[in-house]
Amino acid sequence: MAIAGLAVLVRIVASRLIPDQSHLLIDVIDYRESATALFKFGYMVNWYQMPLYPLLIGLAGPGAGQLAADILLSVVLTWSVGSLTFEIFADRSAAFLAAIAAACYPPLIFISVVGLSEPLFIALVFLAFLNWYRGSFTFAAVFSVLAILTRPVFDLFAPCLVLLFAIVVHRQSLRQASFRLLTYVLIYCAIMTPWWISNYHAYGQFVRLTAGGGTALYAGNNPLNRTGGGNLYEDYDLKGFVHLQDRVERDRALTRAAVEFIVDNPGRFLELAWLKFVRIWRPWPVNAGYSSFGVLVATAGSFLPVLILGVVGIFLKRRMVRRLSPIYLFALGYTAVHMVVVGTIRYRLPLEPFLIIFAAVAVSEIWGILVRPQRREPVTH
Repeated sequence: MAIAGLAVLVRIVASRLIPDQSHLLIDVIDYRESATALFKFGYMVNWYQMPLYPLLIGLAGPGAGQLAADILLSVVLTWSVGSLTFEIFADRSAAFLAAIAAACYPPLIFISVVGLSEPLFIALVFLAFLNWYRGSFTFAAVFSVLAILTRPVFDLFAPCLVLLFAIVVHRQSLRQASFRLLTYVLIYCAIMTPWWISNYHAYGQFVRLTAGGGTALYAGNNPLNRTGGGNLYEDYDLKGFVHLQDRVERDRALTRAAVEFIVDNPGRFLELAWLKFVRIWRPWPVNAGYSSFGVLVATAGSFLPVLILGVVGIFLKRRMVRRLSPIYLFALGYTAVHMVVVGTIRYRLPLEPFLIIFAAVAVSEIWGILVRPQRREPVTH
């Protein structure tokens, strides 16, 4: 409870100190507009977004209600980080350190008070991982699908994680693993059906996730892109596609154009992939609006220690590859996806709590070695 109280306190203080960021983070405005349209018209007007975060804004209300919900979700994440640390490593000291770090980690504090979907998405992902490690596959499936309804990228990983947890972590038979996967599919269909119905009314055809996947792929893979970013008119434009009024057809055309670019320019694709990797994992933001010295110090000063200690923790637990394989799969796959589409440090934020976990394990292990009393040889006479 004390850690939860600390997490709430620092986020309330941050919400008072950090000015409105909507002029730098355009998604803040887009989510609020989507929430208004969703409750006014009954469908999403932004075809790039999934509906769960706009639904949350609509229910809580923009402003104070949205802020309170985001802070609560960030506190849930703090608890999940500590609980997941103990579930994996059975180390109470590491779990305590991980929870404290998650409560006080500046990037998680910042993202919880600016009005973006990350607090919801990351909390749901960690609740899914926690339940998978506990063997609660049904609850994990529910949280996974809700995470997909927040950010579609998790759709790529959830089925693989179900099988990996069942077969590798919990050492279940293929028959049991198949049952776990079937359970996930049934829960997936049940929760996603209202979204599919909404999409059918909006587009006149079945759309499983959004009609924006092609845009994301094209933004990162087109002749105009030189940075690996995804800024309209800077890294890509849609001039050659505006004549396509059907959103789904436009999305498919953008996908085809991106694939053609990749096939015709494999060397350039690899160069852009590397630029995106650097953008994702650099210690400070690319956005010029966050280039002040104070922001650079706060960002790099919080991320680099966690990164270094996290790598140490991974090394110290290198013999736990089987148990840690789902985390490794998600981290590598998630990074790879954004190396294909668009790269920015905001997209690495869902991975940073995992680094916090490994960093806490490293500190706990090192501290245990330093304070452990030296064994003395018995004195013989």
